[in-house]
Amino acid sequence: MNQPIRRVALFCFLLIASLLVSSNYLQVVNADSYKARAGNQRTLLDAFAYPRGKILTADGTVIADSVPSGGLSYKYQRTYPLKSDYANVTGWKSIGYGSRDIESVLDGYLAGTDSSESVANFMDTLTGKSKKGGDVQLTLQNAVQQAAIKGLNGRSGSVVALDPTTGAILAMYSNPTFDPNGIASNDGDTSSAAGKALESQKDKPDLNHAIQENYPPGSVFKIVTAAAALDSGQFTETGPTGADPNSYSVPGSGYNLPNEDGPCPGTDLKTALAQSCNSVYGFVGAKLGSQVMSSYASKFGFNDPSLKIPLAVAQSNFPSVASIGSNTLGLAQDSIGQGDTQVTPLQAAMIAASVANGGTIMQPYLVDKETAPNGHVTYKGSDHQHELSQAMSPATAATLDDMMQNVVANGTAQHAGIPGIHMGAKTGTAQRGQGQNPLAWFVCYGSANGKKVAVAVMVESNDPSIRSDISGVGFAGPTAQAVLKAALGMS
Repeated sequence: MNQPIRRVALFCFLLIASLLVSSNYLQVVNADSYKARAGNQRTLLDAFAYPRGKILTADGTVIADSVPSGGLSYKYQRTYPLKSDYANVTGWKSIGYGSRDIESVLDGYLAGTDSSESVANFMDTLTGKSKKGGDVQLTLQNAVQQAAIKGLNGRSGSVVALDPTTGAILAMYSNPTFDPNGIASNDGDTSSAAGKALESQKDKPDLNHAIQENYPPGSVFKIVTAAAALDSGQFTETGPTGADPNSYSVPGSGYNLPNEDGPCPGTDLKTALAQSCNSVYGFVGAKLGSQVMSSYASKFGFNDPSLKIPLAVAQSNFPSVASIGSNTLGLAQDSIGQGDTQVTPLQAAMIAASVANGGTIMQPYLVDKETAPNGHVTYKGSDHQHELSQAMSPATAATLDDMMQNVVANGTAQHAGIPGIHMGAKTGTAQRGQGQNPLAWFVCYGSANGKKVAVAVMVESNDPSIRSDISGVGFAGPTAQAVLKAALGMS
């Protein structure tokens, strides 16, 4: 071959090599960045070109589905058959507003693009099957969820029920809520109107208040203070604490921390928990000191920013030792669930669950299993159950169980007991800012029929005419009763 031909051949080879490198760089190296571009309509069209996987409850109730839309560009429409009942769990999948909550966090499973589904997708391609996404089954039980919805009866608040022994979340509902079908509509005008209406509402109905908002827990936090007092060995269940039954005169503050309903009938931990005496538990928290109280709050899951179920959970807060300093009044208030103590309703349920489970808090989880389009289960939540923390010793948990049963038998929750159920509870009425009604709390656990359940209910009302009538047992107790019975198969 002469020199000119060799040069032409080499030049052609370099051109071909350059083309191969360039095309591979575009299709492999830069593929994800091109996919992620907002203006890339191909990705959006593809997402609605085939049916997305279903989202189901543990009992098989479909709460998110895809149906043919009849459109040329977007062939499938995301729908939510139970409308607002699960909106703050499923979120939405929308052409104009992207995705939220489970639809976002588990997008790969539902779209069928997760690596766990690659083999199933490859086999479907070989056999000529149409593309579709995988199904996600949650731990939520529809009967328990419906009991929570019916119990709140349109009032603002949150309900969480979970299995203390596994961490599986059986119900999670917050109100105000919304219907995601509008924002998920393939019709741009409908979706835009629904999105704007949602954004304009000040009470944030698109926020899952059960896990994404913090509230003062009030007296339900006394469970944590009691655990710290018992587990540290500084106090006993029925021994005298040395507190004043009338009020706690906080040293160096000139302030007396009063009880809501007059003198406490006893200053021991058991009696004071049953009657929810602020003077006793404020005194006990201050005596334990900031180091002990902060340490036990952390054991219960406070100040942990990493909790996911897999939805992200807002961090529940108890003040650090440094922030408390020498502020005895602040520590006393924090120890009765006021001051700077803040919890999510999920965290409140975890507190109750720790007592029911011998002091061990299990990692809460929401996903039961993920099933690939070919029916192969690629993920099981039960395979990933694990302890989150040991909040207290089993002996301390047993003592607290006795104390919380006494709250139901002889204390502030005595009208909320359920025959045939081993039940412990704690009520709470959490004070908020000036001009705001207190929050009503009720946390409990129960066992029957070989099952255990822990429940937290928080109810809020802005009606000033009922301010003096608000109580944990009266406002939140009936909902907790209904949820507990549904979860234990007694409703």
